[in-house]
Amino acid sequence: MENVNKRVGRRTVNERTPIADVGLNTFTLQEAVTFVMKVKRAKNLKPRTIRGYEDNMQYFIDWVTERYGEIGIGKVTAAMLRDYVLWCSEEKTYYEGHPFKADYDKERKGLSPASVNVRIRVLKTVFSVLYAEEVIDRNPALNVSLMRQDEDTVEPLTEDELRRFMSAPNQRMWAQWRDYVIMVLILDTGLRINEICALEKTEVDFKQKLITLPAVKNKNRKSRVLPLSTETARLLKQLITETGQHFDTTYVFTTNYGEQLSEKTIQKAFDKYAEKAKLGRNVSPHVLRHNFGTMAAEAGMSVFHLQKMLGHADIKTTRKYVQLSAESIAEQHKRFSPLGRIIKR
Repeated sequence: MENVNKRVGRRTVNERTPIADVGLNTFTLQEAVTFVMKVKRAKNLKPRTIRGYEDNMQYFIDWVTERYGEIGIGKVTAAMLRDYVLWCSEEKTYYEGHPFKADYDKERKGLSPASVNVRIRVLKTVFSVLYAEEVIDRNPALNVSLMRQDEDTVEPLTEDELRRFMSAPNQRMWAQWRDYVIMVLILDTGLRINEICALEKTEVDFKQKLITLPAVKNKNRKSRVLPLSTETARLLKQLITETGQHFDTTYVFTTNYGEQLSEKTIQKAFDKYAEKAKLGRNVSPHVLRHNFGTMAAEAGMSVFHLQKMLGHADIKTTRKYVQLSAESIAEQHKRFSPLGRIIKR
């Protein structure tokens, strides 16, 4: 039988011609974010935290896509990230994309350093996970620094402003009276707005005058017990009773349709009351939370008790909530200055 050489006439390669970069398949930006969110969900991060990551990364993806088109995650550089940071701080329309303030201050450009730092932290977290999971071979966010920002980022209302603000709701109207109860509750307990929206009737103990927030609802995953003043307990009892005449709900605070109240609804109402009170500034529920911290500290509450009530994991965060007034500092100086003990008048 005749032997046939199958190699005859075929192309033969002896020496190789190296190709610099064959370009392995890589995640798109969106796929990379989806991957990181799976990692975070596996660590049991709260849905609210996950949404925050996704929202902030979407801002970045939109920015990149507009300027560079659709690129792989491996193409993101530190220079690109710094350009994004500068755009956020200098060029972005302030309320652009906001759910209900998009039409306000359209001429205002640039986010505050605090807002920009939120985006930087998210970028650093996402790229750190991608690098640790070997999705990328370098971390472009490693040396991207946070922007410097002033410590006192939230200015509490003065007592006069606070009285005017709390007088703004028309308590003859059910929804506005409900908003007044929310104001009272924040000033009495320092509750976060998301905690107020999620507050359920079973978490309020009227006999002991306490609110007990389970760990699953608390930001640092620790349960929290908050005492209530008699007036606050009375208002909450009255609200729950009146709400029960119209709606079958487990929530303390509802819309006038009986649905769970949203943070957006409360913020819109607070903006309206600030305008009615002629305060010349926006007032968020977070501002009242700062009022709680500052006024409680000025009245003598220790920073350790404040930390527990505000639900802070780090006492450094609590100290940021205490913006002592000039009058309070002057009064304390008058009482405790060592010079008064030395020089007798």
